[in-house]
Amino acid sequence: MKKFLKITGVVVLICVVIMAGRWWYFVNEYRQHLPARDLAVAGVERQSHIYVPETPGNKPAEVLVLLQGGSAGSWRIAQQFRWEELADERGMILAVPIGMTFFDNEGAWQLNTDAGTMQDIQYVTAMLDDVAATHDVDASRVYAVGYSLGSMFSYELACQMSDRFAAISSFAGTMPVEPKSCNPGRNVPIMHIHGVDDPIIAYNNTWDWKAWDSVGSMRDIPGLVQYWAEKYNCQETKETESDTAAHVVHSMCEQDARVEHYRLAAGGHEWPENINGVSTHQVMWSFMSDYTVP
Repeated sequence: MKKFLKITGVVVLICVVIMAGRWWYFVNEYRQHLPARDLAVAGVERQSHIYVPETPGNKPAEVLVLLQGGSAGSWRIAQQFRWEELADERGMILAVPIGMTFFDNEGAWQLNTDAGTMQDIQYVTAMLDDVAATHDVDASRVYAVGYSLGSMFSYELACQMSDRFAAISSFAGTMPVEPKSCNPGRNVPIMHIHGVDDPIIAYNNTWDWKAWDSVGSMRDIPGLVQYWAEKYNCQETKETESDTAAHVVHSMCEQDARVEHYRLAAGGHEWPENINGVSTHQVMWSFMSDYTVP
C-alpha cells in the first residue's frame, strides 16, 4: 500500500508539473505585452492597451481599435503582431480595450445597447478621447476590428458611434435580431467574415443566449449582412466564389457606404490566417482604409 501511494503521489506531482508548464506556456504565448492605461469612465475604473510606433509618421496617426472576444482580458488578439507591423508601416496607433462584465452579461461587452447599458460605449469614447489627448491623431481615420464577441460589439459601435468610426471589419460574430437602438447618423462601411462551419456562432441559424435574455435572439449571418445592406439602401449586389470563400459585395449604398461579406467554405470559429491567399488582417485593412469620417 505504501509503495502504491508513493507511486500515485509521484504521478500526481508529474501531472501537476505538466499542467503548470502548459499554463505558463499559454500565459507567455498569449498574454498582452502592450502597456496599459487607466481610465475612469462614469465612476468605473477601466484599462486599455495602447501600441504606438517608435517612429511616428509625418502626418496625424490613424487609430485602429482591436476588440477581443470572450472575456476580452489582457490577451493578444489574433494576428496582433501583424497589426503591429502594419501600424509601424503607417505610423498608426492601436488601441486594445479590456472588457468587463456588467449586469447580466454572459461576456465582456454589452450588447443591444440602449440608454441604460452604455458603459462600454462610454468607455470606448473615453479611450479614443484619451488617445487623441496624448497623440496627434487623424479623427477622420479611426477604425475597428472585432473577433467573436468583439465582432458583436463592433456592431454596437456602428449603431452608437457612427460619427467616430470610419469603417469596421469583423470575424465570427453577429448582432441581435431586434436591436433596441440602432439609428446611426452615418452609414459605417462594414465587412463581415464568417465560416459556414462555425460551431459557436452558427452561420445559418438564429440562436439565443443561455442566460442573457436582455439581448434577445441573435441573427444568422445571411440575415446580419442583409440587415445592413437594407439599412444602407444598397442597390447592387455582386458575388464571386473561389474554392475556399465566397465574396459578397453590396454597393451603391447611401452615403457611399459598402457592405462586404466573406463566406468561408470550410471555416470554423478560429481566426483564419488568410483569405484567398491574402493575410486576413490585410484583407480587412484594404477594405477599411478606403474610408474616412467626413
